[in-house]
Amino acid sequence: MQTVFITGVSEGIGAALALHYAAQGARVLGVSRRPRPATLDGSLTPEDYACIDLGEPDAPTAVQTFLQRRQVHTLDILVHNAAAGWYGSPAQQSSASIDQLLYLNLYAPIALTHMLLPRLRAAHGVIAFISSVHSALPTPDFALYTATKAGLDGFARALRIEERGKVDVLVVWPGPTRTSMHAKSGVPPERIHNKHYASPEAVAAAVAAAIQRRRSCAVGAGNTLLRWAALHLEAPLQAMMVAWARRRSLRKAGGE
Repeated sequence: MQTVFITGVSEGIGAALALHYAAQGARVLGVSRRPRPATLDGSLTPEDYACIDLGEPDAPTAVQTFLQRRQVHTLDILVHNAAAGWYGSPAQQSSASIDQLLYLNLYAPIALTHMLLPRLRAAHGVIAFISSVHSALPTPDFALYTATKAGLDGFARALRIEERGKVDVLVVWPGPTRTSMHAKSGVPPERIHNKHYASPEAVAAAVAAAIQRRRSCAVGAGNTLLRWAALHLEAPLQAMMVAWARRRSLRKAGGE
């Protein structure tokens, strides 16, 4: 039986992944800052769920204690899924909000990886970092979120080489997904286009397939092309984004 540990498991991509692996007969453990929702009844037991806010500095220690109590000595799969966003200029964001976002999106995955590597090495396991296609793009109003995901990409690249032959490391780059994160980040309702976004189940299926292959991937052909363009056509893409941001600023000014 595989042992799978997922962060941000209470909803969205994390909950869909929990359901996927539970259906395969795996033991699924997870953490989230919310109390365990009833929707996870078929995925993981109350004992294998921990209510831990990974945006707090002492979160890695709390996770370590949780896994020790559950007698988890090896891990086959670790999915770093927990994340939050913030919409707007960094100049408008409070210092406390910046700190919490950095802890949740960047510090926690790095610290948890450091702590859990012995368990993963024991099973020749897989670490999957859920990044974002925005990590390679100049994305106005999401500067800090983009920075944390780009930092996660860099950490994963180095870790993949360091752990070669012991633990497989991969990154998955989804595009916009039909979850509550956009609204929680403060994105205006008129800018949330859920009908065009991928479902959490579709993204979870892509993540599981990447883990099965032990290879990084972007989710969907459009995001694959977008990421390729961001990496290989940086200058023209940057110019396009600057022009787009300028037009949007003019529209805002005209409406005031």
